[in-house]
Amino acid sequence: MAVYLTPGVYVEENLAPANPNSGTASLAVGAFVGIAPKGPTVPTRVRSWAQYVNIFGGFENSNGSYLPYAVYQFFANGGAACYVVRATRTDGVNASATLTDSTPVGDDPENPEGPLTAFTVTALAEGEWANNLSVKVLPTGAPGGRFDLQVLENGVVRERFADLSSDPNDSRYIISIVNSPYAGSMLITLANAKLSDPDYAYDPVNDVVPAQTKTLTGGDDGTGPYDYVEAAKLLEDVPNTNFDLNIPAISDSNIINELLEWAETRGNVFLVIDGPKAAEGATSAQVAAGYTGLVEGASAFTASSYGAVYGPWLMCHDPASSMYGAVRMLPPGGAVLGQMSATDRNRHPAKAPAGVTTVVANVLSAEARFTEEELDLLADAHINVIRLIPGYGHCIFGSRTLKRTLPDLYVPVRRMLIFMRKALADQTRWAVFEPNGPDLWDRLRIGLNHYLALVRRAGMLQGLSDAEAFFVRCDEDNNPQSEINAGRVNIDVGLALRYPAEFIVIKIGQFDGGTSTAEESLFG
Repeated sequence: MAVYLTPGVYVEENLAPANPNSGTASLAVGAFVGIAPKGPTVPTRVRSWAQYVNIFGGFENSNGSYLPYAVYQFFANGGAACYVVRATRTDGVNASATLTDSTPVGDDPENPEGPLTAFTVTALAEGEWANNLSVKVLPTGAPGGRFDLQVLENGVVRERFADLSSDPNDSRYIISIVNSPYAGSMLITLANAKLSDPDYAYDPVNDVVPAQTKTLTGGDDGTGPYDYVEAAKLLEDVPNTNFDLNIPAISDSNIINELLEWAETRGNVFLVIDGPKAAEGATSAQVAAGYTGLVEGASAFTASSYGAVYGPWLMCHDPASSMYGAVRMLPPGGAVLGQMSATDRNRHPAKAPAGVTTVVANVLSAEARFTEEELDLLADAHINVIRLIPGYGHCIFGSRTLKRTLPDLYVPVRRMLIFMRKALADQTRWAVFEPNGPDLWDRLRIGLNHYLALVRRAGMLQGLSDAEAFFVRCDEDNNPQSEINAGRVNIDVGLALRYPAEFIVIKIGQFDGGTSTAEESLFG
């Protein structure tokens, strides 16, 4: 048994068929990590395509990045909201500037120029984009030297902060307002240059910040590699949230395998992986071979249930072009995340994000049209193919993870486990520091039974009754005195998870004069 040191709720997952244990609760949120021409490098929640363009820029100056296309496809395919993390080069530099105070020019040879540095202004993210930022101080004339601060990009006001003060003891202190993680700037951060002096005391005359406009300089994109893994790990800073994560157009096994290992460690991330883009003029057999190569050989992806591969690339209406009929080949991950988000909202995580209801928007054709033999090969390799279904359109027609064995070889099974991990922790968090004994065990057991009954009735678990769908055990048998003394409450939860119907078998029988024939048709 694991050793627990920090008080809290801990969920242990056991996939042994005889005792399937549970997991989490809230619906997953889409997340993207990629290259953008501007914007913060911290996880940023985006609720619309217009908001993404405002924060990270659109298709212009994307320098071949597929991030904007993935986010565009996410919202076009029913995505509700997503987190975006802008990846930067390892040697990128933040732009900066300084705001000066009102210290007058004097005879002091150590300060012949008068005004001193009051605050340093630093762009929130690395890159040349922040060299287009400037900050403008506008005194209001109110007592105490109050002022407004504007943040401009290319001369256009992007942010405004009113009624500020340079006094650290003031309720409208500029640092407290601008650096607030909730309502502060999404472009810059400030630091008081004078607080490094332990003897500093606010001067209501000289420390007032006068009118001035300063442009940030020194921002540099760098030349090193982009660190997608470290950028993705910043999602750990978003509390109590499950993620469906896509790194657009990245299929490098070194990156993907490190992310899969991280996802398994975290337990709240499911990785949607784009397959490789095929060479110009490649045959369907060559495209299929490129995909099966992802799961075979020395550089294969890890056989983990925390990730799934989708392909092929899709020919879509080009959202970046104003020319009628313009098309562009795009990786499928953004559309898949959008369909996952829509399926979760319209149904639940136990429903596989696949089938004729998952018609991918804006798609004209796929990179390859596979033969039946190639489809069999790809399905056996656990590649989830997006293909044309007559009468519907291009649909996601696969729902297997990279893992090859039951019970979690299916996407909805793993995503349900991720969902339940958080759900059960949320349902029991109130019990931390409650008196440990039979009365607490009863309340926990009753509460979880009630919650799981609702989950079953929503169609998320197998079984025609609660007894067939789940069990909850929390009593003296799994909570002896030694566990009580250690400050632990043990709850055993078993869930009967649902598997998707991958194959529909129709048998047609004919009886004629004592002779019978049968035809079996299998659609998958």
